[in-house]
Amino acid sequence: MTTMVRLEAVRPTGFDAALARLGGGRLTRAAGRTYLESDRATANATCHLALAGVRATPSASIPAAATRLRPAIALDLVPLDDAIDAVDVLELQRIPLSDTTAALMHRRLPWLRRPRATRATCLRLLREDDAVIGWRRIVWCSVASMRVARERVRLRPVVFDRAAVERQPLRWAYVSEGAMGRWAFA
Repeated sequence: MTTMVRLEAVRPTGFDAALARLGGGRLTRAAGRTYLESDRATANATCHLALAGVRATPSASIPAAATRLRPAIALDLVPLDDAIDAVDVLELQRIPLSDTTAALMHRRLPWLRRPRATRATCLRLLREDDAVIGWRRIVWCSVASMRVARERVRLRPVVFDRAAVERQPLRWAYVSEGAMGRWAFA
């Protein structure tokens, strides 16, 4: 069962935390509107988003990339300008606590101490004050729009290897940073 909702920012606070509680999904931004596609039930997703200050209206469909648009892999979460004709897709997945703490506590050199900031981040994760969301961002736009978008967003156009879009690794973002909320409602 897939839930598709259109998101409107009423007073967004903790949007990233709500996405982490939902466990992931797919955010799509097109023509100045943001959509969420999730595996959770509509009532459950709407409740989590309402607590984060976001109105979720059920939607029959989500904008898809037209055949004339070309994919590009985005390397950051800087939002695109709404004037650019593009479909911006952000695939989200909650990273398990075991993976995040293992990555944080891994030492390359066993005799060096871990930085204090790393230990503090690990403690915030263990106390559930923070969480980590993995993201993969694909921007679908025309070649002319891609030239304009590359001035602001770090994009790598996909030219020959179409399978590179699916093979792109997940990048991590901490919920406390609020990067997903800035991307969705900028």
